[in-house]
Amino acid sequence: MSIKQQAHEIVDALPDDADWNELVKSLYRNQKITLGMTDLELTQKDLSEAEISTIMGRLESSSSRPDDMRDTRSYNPGNAATLGMVAGIVAIFFAFVFPPITWLAAPIAVVAGAIGVKHHQPRAWVPILMAIVSMAPMIMVLSEHVDYFK
Repeated sequence: MSIKQQAHEIVDALPDDADWNELVKSLYRNQKITLGMTDLELTQKDLSEAEISTIMGRLESSSSRPDDMRDTRSYNPGNAATLGMVAGIVAIFFAFVFPPITWLAAPIAVVAGAIGVKHHQPRAWVPILMAIVSMAPMIMVLSEHVDYFK
């Protein structure tokens, strides 16, 4: 039997007022479509209506976006938060390598983060935390030198 004949039989078996979802469910019921089915569902001869609804739900909830890109719609940082995060990363990266860069980048991160927090930008507190983390080694080193001179 050809594909056209099988498709005609499936379509002819549908009621006259059927919609596209019913056609897709019928194709799953006859296992002509296997997209989104688990291995267990592929081995079963007859799928129940609940199992077909589960497959349809899985297909509707899936996304064509890669997993690492799915959250980018909901997170749109402002300019201050972005500047603060870049400055915070620079401050942390250069904390042990070349501290004067950290001394410049950390205050920029704090100021940009504070502006971002003031403007209610999402995750604007992160640059402030990054600046604190990057300055912690310097503060520890300086505190040892201050104790030395006492």
